[in-house]
Amino acid sequence: MNEKFPVPQAERIVGDFKDLNPDLFSDTEHVFSTNTSGEVITDPREILKRIFQEYSPIPYNDFEIVKTARDLELIQLATGTIKEWAKVYGRTEFVDITPDHIHFFKKGGTAKFTNGDVLLGAHSPILGDVLVDRLDDLSTCICIFHELWHACAAYTAIQVTTLGEIDTYRSGFSIKSRDGKREMFDHLEEALVGHATKRFVDEVLRKRDDFKELIQDHENGDKSIDTTRQVELTELLEYIDIVYEKNSEDYKSRDEIIDMFIRAQVTGNILPVARLIEKTFGKGYFRKLSEF
Repeated sequence: MNEKFPVPQAERIVGDFKDLNPDLFSDTEHVFSTNTSGEVITDPREILKRIFQEYSPIPYNDFEIVKTARDLELIQLATGTIKEWAKVYGRTEFVDITPDHIHFFKKGGTAKFTNGDVLLGAHSPILGDVLVDRLDDLSTCICIFHELWHACAAYTAIQVTTLGEIDTYRSGFSIKSRDGKREMFDHLEEALVGHATKRFVDEVLRKRDDFKELIQDHENGDKSIDTTRQVELTELLEYIDIVYEKNSEDYKSRDEIIDMFIRAQVTGNILPVARLIEKTFGKGYFRKLSEF
């Protein structure tokens, strides 16, 4: 576990601890809202640590399937690649999402567990958990990588909102308002995760013998592999093309600008991107990017 982070599942907590309102806890947080003496815990750090350490297996008992040795191999493949790549973009420490915090469900299990909000995979910054439908090895590995890029590579901050709740504040490029009611740059964040996942398929999985047959099966009949968030990624690349065209004297290629976006996602420092967008389109246009 990373002792440099205030809690196991995030690298920063934002907000005033005295604003925490135990009466507004979700069911998850309420489970751990008292200590062994029966006193109410009001320090979000202690609540989040206990949620991460003790709560993870509880809600999934009716959904989770036991992971096999192959499942653990896929997790290790995705995790190792994520850490290798994220270090290039400036990450030095990682949230420790161990295999016991990665939960495999039967096909359709994630959708059933989330009441249809998510189809194949999800991650929770508050719980420090990842959910994945166990499909064939290729689809499963793609989903693991996507969710773990959110959870491990992207900058993560949790907040005590102005309403006294514990909520996500930053997940890579995505930002929640301080009252927790609005989410900005969410589509941009998903596009960047989709970019990393496509790269994972093209540069890692396609080169492995144990994925060649599955990749061929997926691509039979001129079908493409779903590398996740392809619509968002296409729109982002079209936007970056325009940015590059207007700044071609300052950058050697579009890839330099993509790398700037990814570095912002990984480190949490979005100011370089904000400066570039406002230099290119004018004051206030970076905020409009949140509507992308």
